[in-house]
Amino acid sequence: MVCTGNICRSPAMHYLAQREWGEAAQVSSAGTYAEIGMDATKEMRQAAAGHGLTFPRHRPTQLTAGAVARADLVLVATQQHAQWIAHELGDLPDHVFGIRQAAELAHRAAPPTGDTAAERLARVADALAAEQRREPAPLRSLDDPWGLSQSVYERVMGEIVDDIGAITAWARLA
Repeated sequence: MVCTGNICRSPAMHYLAQREWGEAAQVSSAGTYAEIGMDATKEMRQAAAGHGLTFPRHRPTQLTAGAVARADLVLVATQQHAQWIAHELGDLPDHVFGIRQAAELAHRAAPPTGDTAAERLARVADALAAEQRREPAPLRSLDDPWGLSQSVYERVMGEIVDDIGAITAWARLA
């Protein structure tokens, strides 16, 4: 899960996916310009609490090319994050999607196969990539709420909940 500072959107994506996907996944998050030494914002924590989600103490992590390469699935918040990854790796890997894009693709893609949630999760990127090749979906950005009103944090958190929910239901991860 990737955003800019790893203090708002990506921690929300991280801890929500971790809760929803449980033992099937090892979820982490990072930022393209991580705010090292900070914690997730109180505003995002408050927005998440409205969805029954609490965060542990969060330590922002700088995204690396190696972390992207090792991941089965990378969900980014914006086109700029995808561009950062493409620059660092020389191209955008097939397992990198915008979170909004992945949810849109999940609404129409054939679900991943597998007997367990972990097996299906390992095949999510392939199923999304196949649908992206068949009928491309644009990488729409998830707004950055940093420094904005609580209502913006609430809206962004709602979008994260909807998008992770769509992926979770489609892949039968919960």
